Amino acid sequence: MKNLINKLFNGFLLGLGFSIALGSTYYFLAKKMTEEAMDMYSFQPGTVAISKHHKVSRDGKIIILGSATNSGDTHAKGINVIVDLYLNDEFVKQCKKSISGGIPSKESRNFEISCGGGCSENPAVPHDAYKIYVAGF
Repeated sequence: MKNLINKLFNGFLLGLGFSIALGSTYYFLAKKMTEEAMDMYSFQPGTVAISKHHKVSRDGKIIILGSATNSGDTHAKGINVIVDLYLNDEFVKQCKKSISGGIPSKESRNFEISCGGGCSENPAVPHDAYKIYVAGF
């Protein structure tokens, strides 16, 4: 009986040791892979800016057209252009567009953001002003 308990205890310790080793390996590998993935979708603050923009209406849709410029030294990825619509200084709607493929260093990319309209499920909201800015993922 003592021999059986001793074997069970040794087996438990062996399993616990393997679990700690595998868990630690998984933790550090997942952490490193996440850091590498996030590095792919980043840019330095202030390096990507909206260089020009204007609002147009097409078929009852609100559309913001413009360009974003990367003034940094590296390729900027994970870029979102966000438009906030306001009515009498009150926020009424937010629209967002990702710039596919990012923006190479010292280059610009055009964008088009649709802020509703054209269908009953996504109506154009009344507004008298908008603000546009860049954010990362």
